[in-house]
Amino acid sequence: MNKKLIVSAMSLAMAGGMGLANADVNLYGQIDLSLLATDSDANGYKDDINMKSTNSAIGVKGTEDLGNGLAAFFLLEYQTDVANDNSSSGNALTGRDQYVGLSMDNFGKLTFGTTSTAYKSPSKQIDAFYRTQLQSRDVGLQSNLHSGKGQEGQGRGTNMVRYDSPSLGGLVLTATYQFDSNKQDNPPPGQTCDEVEGCEDDDPYSVGATFKAGDLYLNAAYISTQRNNDAEAAEFVARYSLGDFEFHGIYELDMGLITAQRNNGLGGDSACDGCGRSGYARDDGADIWSVGGTYTLGNNLIGLDYGQGSDSDGQDGISGTPDDLDEYDVWRVAAYHGFSKRTRVYAGYANTDYDHKGSDDRFALGIRHNF
Repeated sequence: MNKKLIVSAMSLAMAGGMGLANADVNLYGQIDLSLLATDSDANGYKDDINMKSTNSAIGVKGTEDLGNGLAAFFLLEYQTDVANDNSSSGNALTGRDQYVGLSMDNFGKLTFGTTSTAYKSPSKQIDAFYRTQLQSRDVGLQSNLHSGKGQEGQGRGTNMVRYDSPSLGGLVLTATYQFDSNKQDNPPPGQTCDEVEGCEDDDPYSVGATFKAGDLYLNAAYISTQRNNDAEAAEFVARYSLGDFEFHGIYELDMGLITAQRNNGLGGDSACDGCGRSGYARDDGADIWSVGGTYTLGNNLIGLDYGQGSDSDGQDGISGTPDDLDEYDVWRVAAYHGFSKRTRVYAGYANTDYDHKGSDDRFALGIRHNF
């Protein structure tokens, strides 16, 4: 299965290069492997050292000039686990961004398919270790709204239409809208969707605004699953470069959706343990913020970040119920060395310290190659 998809992607890229006079088709990808050592105080967790593949992927993308300032574009990207490529255990190629669209001068871009929400898009702009085992969203410097794929507030939205405006004096506006593919949302046995809070024909949407001027980058974004009053989040992102130094920060305001994502689906229904991420919660206030900086010296970069995640008190303020989340502090120090523009090695350490359940430690040593 994997080999067939890879050969198909390569054939498409070659055919595009040879046969389409007005098209530009490219094969690209990333291979990331690391040794990851983890140490956690969580109940039942065993310390571990293992090899991990982080978002290793292959894709094909292209554009075609349609004339009069109009162009078509597409992208098909698949992710694989190069550390443990075992199709029988579910590690075959899985879809990432997959879309087709149209762009026009002075109008912007319309994208149809599976791609990032306006909320997720700015996350990589302030994370030098994005798509590694040390990435901000994995250690708590950013929320889970920047990860995953689906229709419950995940970072990569399915069944989506996305609009990106042209730059207006450095300002770009973004909006996304998703069409709910499951109008029933799996109500409990014996109940209809109308009888269950948050179970409805919900169409998630997000909006964002990005401003760039020289070394300054600013972003504000909002996302909602429209499930109930605890199904929203907003964020504010800033980055500034000063010579070899770069400084950045993010504040995420939880209006229920960050709570729902942090407890992996327990927010919507206490009987829904293990049913995946939830698109709404029964509490809010689990804000997340972080600040950090990087220093670049030649082909080397070192980064330091610190952040905090607030707690939420549980369903109706009752502890021990769904949405009862711990407050935590997190910090990360990491560095990479670039052998070239395409190949680098990296190492780093991150510690997440929770108020009640102890701490999580992770150390990673890895290599990445882009093509």
